[in-house]
Amino acid sequence: MCGRFTLTDPDPRILRMRFNVPEQVEIDERPRFNIAPTDPVLAVRLGREGERRLGRLRWGLIPHFAEPDSFKRLLINARAETLATSAAFRDAFKWGRCLIPADGFYEWMETEEGKQPIWITRPGKEPFAFAGLWSRAEREDGTKLHSCAIATCAPSATVRPVHDRMPVILDRKAEEGWIADGADPGELASLLRPTDELELTAVSTAVNNVKNDGPELVEPVEPALKLF
Repeated sequence: MCGRFTLTDPDPRILRMRFNVPEQVEIDERPRFNIAPTDPVLAVRLGREGERRLGRLRWGLIPHFAEPDSFKRLLINARAETLATSAAFRDAFKWGRCLIPADGFYEWMETEEGKQPIWITRPGKEPFAFAGLWSRAEREDGTKLHSCAIATCAPSATVRPVHDRMPVILDRKAEEGWIADGADPGELASLLRPTDELELTAVSTAVNNVKNDGPELVEPVEPALKLF
């Protein structure tokens, strides 16, 4: 699964170039070291003319057929294996796919001393995209809530000792296919696979508290743990 993630360098120029977002799109985002469920997160979606748009979605998907204030489930993750058949996600899988920029995510590994938080990143801490799903639900007063979930899959060999699931990190060449209109469901499913090009860093348990959100959260613990 994925319950916390990071975007530690949301430089507008880097994000625009990395995700091919038009220059006129304004981005005002602070570094985030502990993004948690129900937080607003950045997401790349296609506009009506096929252009890429960068905006914010609430993390925790509300299906389009549900009333946001009465829907009690917190759907932060969506299992890749059942996206096409799940009542909560199948419509978003058809027309609500998005890219969720990040540069790391956390998982907690069982140790003799308790659960140890692990920050999992790409080599060089480069930004990447989670495979996301989004939906628009309407409240009784007519206001709309745009929300999202992150697709998860079986873990890669690197992540398996830490957790039995991981978020889908799309290959760069797969990102365009994931958000393309009219994509074939079979081809989309083939994109939802684990990646093994990852680095693991044991970090402070301060990340356990969602109120903490500073650069100290991603500093390696001292002395450094031998993870495996």
